[in-house]
Amino acid sequence: MPDDTQQAIPAVRSPAAREERQEHHMRLLPRYYRLVEAGRKTIEVRVATPRKRAVAVGDTVVFHDRDTGRELDVIVQRITPYPSFEDLLSSEDPARIDPNGPPGELLANLRSIYPPAKEGLGVLAFAFDHRPARPGRPMPMTPAQYAHTVPHHTVYGCLYIRDEHDRPVQLRSVYGSRLWQFPGGNLDAQGEDPLQTARREAVEETGLELGLDTPKLLLTHFLHAGPRLPLNKVGLIFDGGRLTAEQLGRIRLDPAEHDMWAVHDLATWQGLMAPRAFARLDAIEQARRGEGPAYLTTHT
Repeated sequence: MPDDTQQAIPAVRSPAAREERQEHHMRLLPRYYRLVEAGRKTIEVRVATPRKRAVAVGDTVVFHDRDTGRELDVIVQRITPYPSFEDLLSSEDPARIDPNGPPGELLANLRSIYPPAKEGLGVLAFAFDHRPARPGRPMPMTPAQYAHTVPHHTVYGCLYIRDEHDRPVQLRSVYGSRLWQFPGGNLDAQGEDPLQTARREAVEETGLELGLDTPKLLLTHFLHAGPRLPLNKVGLIFDGGRLTAEQLGRIRLDPAEHDMWAVHDLATWQGLMAPRAFARLDAIEQARRGEGPAYLTTHT
């Protein structure tokens, strides 16, 4: 014979019992809403009223902040019924229910919200994670329209190369201020990424295939737009490694771009370069040695 003194655990509805997922709404006290919002609270405890028993795994639950009306949506991943709060807390992780509350006080807190008659209906643990349940809002404009609303940038990629004594190797430009440069250039070939550009330009400018492995990214360089350059510019400088004397001897410059290459220590380069240009070289070398930040901002 069945034991009439043992309370029946309320049945949990299966998602297979219906075709469409349903949406349900639950109001939370502000402090609990903020815990869900912060991704820390991932179990909600409710008494097993008929409306709560109607929730199935896979359904949407929309939580509402009682004070502000703000809301967020989650997908129910698991529903576990229990005869009482005490039984629930013996199985569920209290830190997923109330991360900020002392575990020893959670039972009293739940019973202060729900009187014995409500708890007598049985209780449910609704577990959820951070996956959204509702589709996102439509974007306010098309990607093409958005592109016209933001500042445009140019991007360059280059390789920082050195001789066997770790002295930087640079190429002298034939254009403008005749700057000393690393092998590399602007992204102007369709479909290339900055590393591919750096490799291609290195072949064109030195005749050497450099950075064939996956080189370390040493520095990200942001150059603000100014009178000399109307667009912001972002550069990625990769470690092109050391070149042997034999490799250096095979450098063949493209006279349309550079007329000289040289190897110097930092002190010598500082005397040859404009302060802003040397600041980039110095930052790269510090980053290579692990002694400085891997991000540099300069102005034209």
